[in-house]
This record gives sequence, C-alpha cells and structure tokens, in this order.
Amino acid sequence: MNGSDNVIYRAMNPVDRDIVRGMSKALYDSLGAPAGYMTDQKIDATFAQVLRQTGYLELDVFEIDATIVGYALLFKFWYSEFGGMILNIDELFIHPDFRDRGIASHYLSTLTKRKGDYVALSLEVLPQNEKALALYKRIGFAEKETLTLYKLLE
Repeated sequence: MNGSDNVIYRAMNPVDRDIVRGMSKALYDSLGAPAGYMTDQKIDATFAQVLRQTGYLELDVFEIDATIVGYALLFKFWYSEFGGMILNIDELFIHPDFRDRGIASHYLSTLTKRKGDYVALSLEVLPQNEKALALYKRIGFAEKETLTLYKLLE
C-alpha cells in the first residue's frame, strides 16, 4: 500500500496550530535558516492571515490516522505573463518519519486536479535540497529563466 492512500488533506483547524507551528520551525531549521529565524510571531501572523485572506491563502494539513504528518501553505496571485491565477506552494513539509511514502507527490497531484481558475502551480526550492528538487522535476515542474529577488522593508 502506498503511504499516501490513507492521507486526508484538510484545512488547518485552530487545534492544529501548535503542531503546525512546530513543523514550520522544523522546516526552516532543515533548510539551514539561522537559529530563531522562524518565530512564533511570524507563524501566528501567518495563521491570522489564513483566517483573513480565505480567498487567497490556505493552510492544508496532512493527516494519517488522526495524526498530522505534514502541511502546506498555499497562496494564489495573478501572473500576467501566464495570463491567469497561479497557485503558489509557499511551504510544504512532511514529518521525517513519514517521508518517502509518496505523500508530497500525491498532494501535489491533488492540487493539479484542483485546477479551478489556476493556470499554473509554482513553488521555490533550494538547489541544495536535491531530493525535493528531483521530486518536483519528476512530476512536471520546470525551472523558470528568471531569478526571484526580494528586499525586506523595515
């Protein structure tokens, strides 16, 4: 049996917050972010926005036998170059004990089927995260020619 066969994908409930908060910190730790980079304040601000921006921001949890094993933070935006709405996977995390069971690839395939008014899915991945990069390419994601730059406003 594939590990994704019994996974339930659902919107995060308020009772899930502590578990998702811990997973968010674990995600950023695993990416080599500086200690304390992902703070409770940032995570709580995200949770508040998920409640406010229901049409544009979603937080899905992945559950097996009433245990949360992962989550994804999604947002949508208009992209004129593609002529439509993009569904961006901002964060995707599977607890290490549940990796290599096809959960992430199955979840991404459910997003593809969710198409609705989206013309594309997008995500970012660190080049050194070779396993995730290989997964995304294997299921059809391609690199865009542009680089993403950002400037934090203080």
